[in-house]
Amino acid sequence: MKKEETKKEVQSVPAPKFSIEQLRENCKKLFGVTTSTFNGATYNLKGKYNVSEMKAIIEKWKNKEVK
Repeated sequence: MKKEETKKEVQSVPAPKFSIEQLRENCKKLFGVTTSTFNGATYNLKGKYNVSEMKAIIEKWKNKEVK
C-alpha cells in the first residue's frame, strides 16, 4: 500500500508554469518550432503556461486554416 500512496502523491503534483518569455527562449528545444512560429502562436497571449498547455496552443495554431 505504501507504494500506491507514493504513486498517487507524485501524480497529483501540478506541472510547473512558465512565462511566455521563458518558453520562447527554449521553444526550439521544447516544441521544435522557431521563435517566429512561437511568436505567431502566442500573439496576444498573457499569463503563465505549462509545457503541455503551450504545446497544445502551438499545435492548434499550426493547424489553423489560412484565410
